[in-house]
Amino acid sequence: SSRLAELEEQGLSTAASLQEAAADGAKIAVVATDTSRHFEDTLSALSQGFDVLVEKPMAVDAAQAHRISEQTEKLGRQVFVGCVLRFSQALQTFRELLPAVGQLHSVRIECQSYLPDWRPQRPYQQSYSARSGEGGVLLDLIHEIDYAGWIYGWPVTLQGNLRNLDRLGIDSDEVAELTWEASTGCIVSIHLDYLSRPPRRRMKAHGDLGTIAWDGISGTVQLMLAETRVQESRSAQATDEMFAAQIFALVNCINGESDPRLATGSEGVKALAVCDTARLSSFSRREEMVVYP
Repeated sequence: SSRLAELEEQGLSTAASLQEAAADGAKIAVVATDTSRHFEDTLSALSQGFDVLVEKPMAVDAAQAHRISEQTEKLGRQVFVGCVLRFSQALQTFRELLPAVGQLHSVRIECQSYLPDWRPQRPYQQSYSARSGEGGVLLDLIHEIDYAGWIYGWPVTLQGNLRNLDRLGIDSDEVAELTWEASTGCIVSIHLDYLSRPPRRRMKAHGDLGTIAWDGISGTVQLMLAETRVQESRSAQATDEMFAAQIFALVNCINGESDPRLATGSEGVKALAVCDTARLSSFSRREEMVVYP
């Protein structure tokens, strides 16, 4: 209620419930609650006639996400997942330049940070990130799994290794390592953790003609080809601009203009299926087949 009053003072229209918002003519809902509520809140918004952008991850597992997709189709609505890194100008540059390095044989993706530094104003032990089955690096940093599938294709099988090293006193996984073979034969490996300082978010792809590297924090892309100087580009895009680009794409898509950068509900299910399989593989200690609902 305090947030509603604050927005009303700024001259914005507000609603105290989804039903009231729908009656006022709203058409799109953004679900940005804790992960454990994504399933229930997204279904509620869909039932009120909204098209939905649900923050990543789409749900706590692929089964829940698939049920959302089924309901979306049944109601004739649209659902997308908030994988905002797809709207990074630097990552777009990486994708556009990727063919220059030739046939890929290796991709390494790393996203590392220190969980207590994320939101210093609130105890990290009380955040959804710390709760088993809702948080952990695998779900929290699902961005990396999403753009890996988006760029290189979704895996058929994978090897996963998840660990809670008891460094932070949380119930969820603190470290995750995933490896799979893309359809082209390229090996994709992903490392995620809550334990590292300083933070890093980067990807490097190696091909027979050279190497290309993306730094998600500095916004730089480096293209390194044999016997040529390193070509570097840097984006000045701010984080807020990425989110704005995603929202504009969402509105345009609802109005009939498709945008391949928007993560679809189907892709949200796939990313969670990869997470589920990584967890299974870590338990079984063997490579497992990914089951896409």
